[in-house]
Amino acid sequence: MKRIGCATFFLIALQAQAAGFDPVKDVAITLRGGILSVAVPSGAHLKTRTFKITLLSKGTLKLGPLPPSAGIDDAGDPIWRGTVRVALTGAHLEDPAWLEVRYQPCTEGAAGVCYLPQKRKLEVVAAELAAEPSPRP
Repeated sequence: MKRIGCATFFLIALQAQAAGFDPVKDVAITLRGGILSVAVPSGAHLKTRTFKITLLSKGTLKLGPLPPSAGIDDAGDPIWRGTVRVALTGAHLEDPAWLEVRYQPCTEGAAGVCYLPQKRKLEVVAAELAAEPSPRP
């Protein structure tokens, strides 16, 4: 069983290298103005079912609504193309705050490859996630 798993992993790595896509370098993750953006290049997509944002440090994190899917892939899973944007707000956060973004990128086309889910840590200034002030009466 381990040999099959290793062989499959090796095959995926070879296909990925041939495709010229790197599941870490080619996926851009940024946070600006409380909006987390995860971008994949043309010819790639993200699976919606494996996407997750987690606060790793103290405090609470609230995610805005996720965008609707942009269709389904060959496996029948909902996907996003281009840039996924999610509004984030936090309370009682440490500074810096640490986020973990989980995503699963896939390349498209006849030689398309779905990579194992990736996890990336992102260090952010806590004020970047500050909750909006409540309206004054």
